[in-house]
Amino acid sequence: MKTTKFINGIVGILTTSSSLLAQDNNLVLNGSLENTCGKTHSYGAICLADSVSSSNNTTVDLFSKNTCSREFSVPNNYMGTQDSKSGNNYAGIIAYYADDAGFFNITPGYRKYSEYIQFKLREPLIAGKSYNVSFNVSLAESSAYAVSGLGFYVSKTKVDVKNNAFLPVTPYAISTEIVTNKEWSTIVSTYVATGGESEITIGCFDKYMETEKIIAENTNNNRKAYYYIDDVTMTPQTIDKTDMASILSGSCYQLNNLTFQTDQSVILSESYTELKQLSRFLRTYPYIVVYIDGYTDQTGTDKHNDKLSEERANAVKAYLTKEHVDANRLKVRAHGENFPIDNQNSNSAVNRRVEITICAN
Repeated sequence: MKTTKFINGIVGILTTSSSLLAQDNNLVLNGSLENTCGKTHSYGAICLADSVSSSNNTTVDLFSKNTCSREFSVPNNYMGTQDSKSGNNYAGIIAYYADDAGFFNITPGYRKYSEYIQFKLREPLIAGKSYNVSFNVSLAESSAYAVSGLGFYVSKTKVDVKNNAFLPVTPYAISTEIVTNKEWSTIVSTYVATGGESEITIGCFDKYMETEKIIAENTNNNRKAYYYIDDVTMTPQTIDKTDMASILSGSCYQLNNLTFQTDQSVILSESYTELKQLSRFLRTYPYIVVYIDGYTDQTGTDKHNDKLSEERANAVKAYLTKEHVDANRLKVRAHGENFPIDNQNSNSAVNRRVEITICAN
């Protein structure tokens, strides 16, 4: 089963399967969570795992065959029964907490709590180099919910958010399908580095999250979508550049830091950093052909929005051409207000976007 979603980096296909990529040359320190400085005996014990931490102010659990408490043992623990993918240990995160019991059960509760697990990399990533990323997930048996939006975020510095809400970052890849499998599934992706990244964070990203209640009514409801995590890997990918187009074909790269003058196609200077990264990638892989897709929000007439989305896509093409990317590799498509990300708000900023879609040459 394959699910594909490409957000903010040039990434590959996310495949849910029972297989695990080889961990040879794994750049993720302690990706299998085997190196610890003590035995698990309480909630939030991820601090015992070397080079692993929570990305926000939450209590990521650590489960082990060598625990002091039956609640955190492997395979049987307080959230279900699951053997480790390999070794003795794995982690557990609350990806989503359905806090619907607000004031007198009339208003919604917090609904923002989410846990993330973060791993250090052995060395900074090299700009333009591609890496295979994989991690294993399993929905805990006692979960009341399952979610989509599980994915990863790669950063140059450690993520250390002081609240316990969903991280305010854009992931590089997510699963678009709701993950209901209670056996281990491996999510894999190809990631092309911008250079200097040294941390990888795994969790659920709410902008891309859908939820599904998986327990019957009138059942004891813990309100959690709880996932076990094990065997996180990132390995350098050795491929011929001419193969990159077929590997990434169909992937979509959303330019999140691309801004224009209001109701115009003039690119603002704060957008240049991301566009330069994109141009470097395209020069590194000269066999790749891309579509530049322009979108607007739902304000204004259809005719105006179609014209504006085309002009903005052409402005990106002109910039890339100026950065010595062959114009014949850049194909413009205008979508106007069609295919919104946010259907609730006609003036939503996330709908005013330009995306890059890889196509085979």
